[in-house]
Amino acid sequence: MEAAHAEQRFQEIYTAHQRQVFGYFLRRTDGTSARDGAAETFLVAWRRIDDVPDGDRTLPWLYGVSRRVLANQRRSRKRFTALGQKLNHTEPATDPSPEVVVLRRAEDEEMLAAVDRLRPEDQEILRLAVWEELPHAQIGEVVGTSQHAITQRLHRITKQLARELQRPTRRVAPRPSEGGGRS
Repeated sequence: MEAAHAEQRFQEIYTAHQRQVFGYFLRRTDGTSARDGAAETFLVAWRRIDDVPDGDRTLPWLYGVSRRVLANQRRSRKRFTALGQKLNHTEPATDPSPEVVVLRRAEDEEMLAAVDRLRPEDQEILRLAVWEELPHAQIGEVVGTSQHAITQRLHRITKQLARELQRPTRRVAPRPSEGGGRS
């Protein structure tokens, strides 16, 4: 692709989707990591501008990249924390960010705990449907399956979530999370 055309296309993609991509990260991690993750996602988009699909398929493609970037961030953070613990022989201090404090308000605790009890794959599908408000076909593109499979999985996930919400839970203090945000 011609450099000028590639730059214009990238600018259009960035302008149209930067808020959604940043929001994707912000709902899953702390502010600094969210900015880094969004930047990394758009760096991948720039490097692979010829591979970025057009139209309604652009955002799901960016979410797929974001999902992989987030996984890399978490692996890196986990390795860094483990190394720090080995070097210091101490537990790392966790200082929750304002986003974490807001998300863990008392009225949200029960729902978040129920979602946390779901399988990680189910949590991601639920978040793409609810937080990102993606149609089932686009969720299927992000996670690599069909629209029909997503519809079935969401049905099962919501039934499982309803069962989890009916389970009696004991009130406990919020657990510190790996990077300061919801995963």
